[in-house]
Amino acid sequence: MATKLKATLPKWEDNGLATIRDQLLENPDGQHVAIVVLDCSRITYDVVDGELEPTPTVRIVRVEPETDPDEAVKLISWAKRLTDKRIPPPAKPDPIPGLSVIGGGDRG
Repeated sequence: MATKLKATLPKWEDNGLATIRDQLLENPDGQHVAIVVLDCSRITYDVVDGELEPTPTVRIVRVEPETDPDEAVKLISWAKRLTDKRIPPPAKPDPIPGLSVIGGGDRG
């Protein structure tokens, strides 16, 4: 199941990328943090294995970059939590199998 991205950006008052233009040019390989608001601009249908499969095309409605490094770190942490809710990380095994059941709990 695919999702497409419309290539155009919002008009300048809803597109804060101009505020980080110099940062993008100075550090093109770096990551830059922004909050993006999306909507679905259209739905197309493709035939897959004889059935119609809908494909949404999302449009960026608003982009607001975070230029404060401390706030950017908070946003990245927040995004990681959202990712972990969507795709739970694998459970970590006990360092010693069965240790948590031996003795019934606290060993301190």
